[in-house]
Amino acid sequence: MALYDAGFNSPSPLNDDPSPDYHALVRSNTTATGSSTTSSVSWGSVDDSQSLSSPVAVKQLYTTTRRSSRRSERYQYTYNLIAGSAPLQFLISVEPVSGKPVAGKYLFRLSLKVDKTERPLAEPISLNLSVDPRKLEFIVFVFPGKTTIPAGCLWSYRVWLRVNFVDHRIFGDDELWVGKDPDFSSIADASFARLKTVNANSQLWTHIAEGLYKCTLEYESAGVGGMLFEDFRLILQGDPRSVSFLIYTVPMSSMPAGASHRIRVWLKTFLPFPNDPSSNISLPFNDSYVYQRIWKSDSLKLGARLDFFSLGAKMVMGYSNGPPKTFTVSQTRDKYEAKGSIELG
Repeated sequence: MALYDAGFNSPSPLNDDPSPDYHALVRSNTTATGSSTTSSVSWGSVDDSQSLSSPVAVKQLYTTTRRSSRRSERYQYTYNLIAGSAPLQFLISVEPVSGKPVAGKYLFRLSLKVDKTERPLAEPISLNLSVDPRKLEFIVFVFPGKTTIPAGCLWSYRVWLRVNFVDHRIFGDDELWVGKDPDFSSIADASFARLKTVNANSQLWTHIAEGLYKCTLEYESAGVGGMLFEDFRLILQGDPRSVSFLIYTVPMSSMPAGASHRIRVWLKTFLPFPNDPSSNISLPFNDSYVYQRIWKSDSLKLGARLDFFSLGAKMVMGYSNGPPKTFTVSQTRDKYEAKGSIELG
């Protein structure tokens, strides 16, 4: 991918990675509510002939130990909320380890869904349940973090499990970056990546299961490249090639100047407008998107024509000892590998 300069001259007094302001939060966990989709069956066998609003089965977003091919049940609870102006769905999956809704160990998973894309938010956790997993109640809420650039994109989320008037916190994080149509132009000195071609070298998707994909993203500059991230998983309803990203870098103070950069990768999801039956006109300039920051790094080290002599007079520069020598190296052993043992007399 090519980078072009989209810098802005105004100074940036704010950090894009602050922690949320806990002292500004005044909210009761017990008053938060959400709309859930769950089953009304009893703590026993399920009669398939009945019409039940049972939680739907979900695809696996995590790497787990391979199991046998026997059928198992999984229950999904859905909670909707609007963070700022971004509509979000929190999906909580409850799966019995034994495969049956009986007392015992259960795996809880949390994912975030925006329109037709779904991604995991946290590692699965294991809890022992002696209550009906199809009649659980969750408390799901978010609250804003400190002032950030772009504004209004940093959130903290909490997920509590309420059973018999006792609340158990099962998920929580203070680094949920999501927003509707953020003002990325407010990021001073940012350089945004521009998509030139779509091929296997720029964005690679691996199909894992029905609707489940794994993404790998790399960078290249002047014939040298590296891995940005791998094994990023999404559940997609549609062609994975329709998924797009927003990628930008911001220079950091370094010696020599221009050698260190922050890099951010945001997932871009189209947000369709509700259908208006009174109008048949589509207005493309009114398109909106929800952006989710999925990866960051503050250790991108590269630059063009760096002035290493600016490090000062105490710096001692090495010099070349001629062209490289060619050696034939065994494929089974390298002199830099630690092989065998050394006996000391």
